[in-house]
Amino acid sequence: MLSIYHIIKLSDNAFTYGNLILLYCNFNRDDGPNGEIIDESADNTVHESLPDFVSGRIALCIQTFDIIMKSKPDKFNTSVILISKNEYTRVIADRLIAGGISEQYLENDNSSKTIEAVINNVLFKVTNLPNPPTIYFIGSVWQKEVFDSIAVSKLKKFKVHFEGALDHRSYDLIQRDKLTEEPKKGSNYYKHKLSNKAIDTLLNYIFSNKRK
Repeated sequence: MLSIYHIIKLSDNAFTYGNLILLYCNFNRDDGPNGEIIDESADNTVHESLPDFVSGRIALCIQTFDIIMKSKPDKFNTSVILISKNEYTRVIADRLIAGGISEQYLENDNSSKTIEAVINNVLFKVTNLPNPPTIYFIGSVWQKEVFDSIAVSKLKKFKVHFEGALDHRSYDLIQRDKLTEEPKKGSNYYKHKLSNKAIDTLLNYIFSNKRK
């Protein structure tokens, strides 16, 4: 199974209209098609082969788009924002088109370097809309923690889904990317963590007393 489905929050009074799919395809130049290091002497060449974990995200985006088109009444008000470095945009877009996503649905974001920057750009687009779109974020499974830490403070008024593709790279490479993506945590994030810790402590106390 490719994806992990995760709903962050929908505010009580929200009525969504449309769908915004954020396909996060930023990756380091030294991540080869199978996670190996690319020879630096080939840096001036843009290869059509992409790392497997990026291909997984593209496949998951196509799957998500297909589900929306088959099941949602607001399907035609859908946009796919491709977040990638400029030199890979055409290659990725061609794969999306080959997978059945018409180019009319595609938009590009070549400026956002992190997940937090992507969310900030999206907020600029949708914050003042009376009926904001449902937001789908497509990344790798390990990015869920990063995404949640941002969503808990910045996306609490929106309906948001996280979809995670598998990433089979080594632990060290993933940890390197985590350090790059780690956002500045606001007060709401820490309040959320403290609240969860308090609930866990209370439950542990209750159940430990029941055993006595």
